[in-house]
Amino acid sequence: MKNSFFVFIFSFFLLSHGLACPYCGCGNSNFQIGVLPTYSNAFFGIRYTYSHFKTDSGSQFSRDYFHTTELWGGYKVGKVMVMAFVPYISIHKLSDDGDINSSGLGDITLLGNYQVYSKTTNGSETKRSWSNTIWLGGGIKFHTGQNLVDINDPGFTVGDFSSTPGTGSTDYILNANHNLIIGNNGFVTNLAYRINRVNRQQFQYGNRIYATLNYFHSFSAGSFVIRPTLGVNLVVNGTNYFQDAPVIGSSGYILVGMAGVNLQKGKVGLLMNGGLPVSEDLYHGLTVFRERASLALTYSF
Repeated sequence: MKNSFFVFIFSFFLLSHGLACPYCGCGNSNFQIGVLPTYSNAFFGIRYTYSHFKTDSGSQFSRDYFHTTELWGGYKVGKVMVMAFVPYISIHKLSDDGDINSSGLGDITLLGNYQVYSKTTNGSETKRSWSNTIWLGGGIKFHTGQNLVDINDPGFTVGDFSSTPGTGSTDYILNANHNLIIGNNGFVTNLAYRINRVNRQQFQYGNRIYATLNYFHSFSAGSFVIRPTLGVNLVVNGTNYFQDAPVIGSSGYILVGMAGVNLQKGKVGLLMNGGLPVSEDLYHGLTVFRERASLALTYSF
């Protein structure tokens, strides 16, 4: 498998505060890369992502559904890769307070990575080829999304920040990625750290740590190349702050088991991925992550 066959994985979940899905924050911060298609120079496409959380607190409840449709793409030149994500987000919250619906442009994200190490060995009849690469980089999430939270409204709660498409802050991402490909099998490990800043309403999501490990196997079926994947994703979120005061119970973690498949036919790719919780601790167990799924269509060149 040639080094130009590059699979880059990490998944982002952000978690926040308030009763209506108080710690998920996935309406305005649900961002992932997932498994990229095989491409030599560039790709672009459209992707849909769905996620679901629920919260139960005594007599109060919330069911929260997030739908993200985004344009995304990547470009590689030499040892540098640049990616861009432009999301449109729709949020539906069903709770004892009624239905809440909001939609609009989300926060645009730009990422850049540099290949700091690469070694490839061509296989023979008795020995498999293998490729070992390390990428380091980071990015910026701009506050382009709608964020119309009015903290002076008598009905305001901190959970309102998870009900808008945008976070209202410009945030920074640092990440490291390791790809080990042996024959038709591969392991992709990603570590990422997200630095969140205070928005103009004096709310700040806690910084996030992300760790992802995925295994994939590639095989051909006629004119199709099929790459099923299995993996786990761990997200550890720090404490959120509002007006310099910590939001009690806003820190926590989610461990998600993931499975998916990448179908490639020539320059066209279809990517499908899903995730279910393995272990989690959100809002002292009152908020629960239920499931997540994504579907993407790409064109590579």
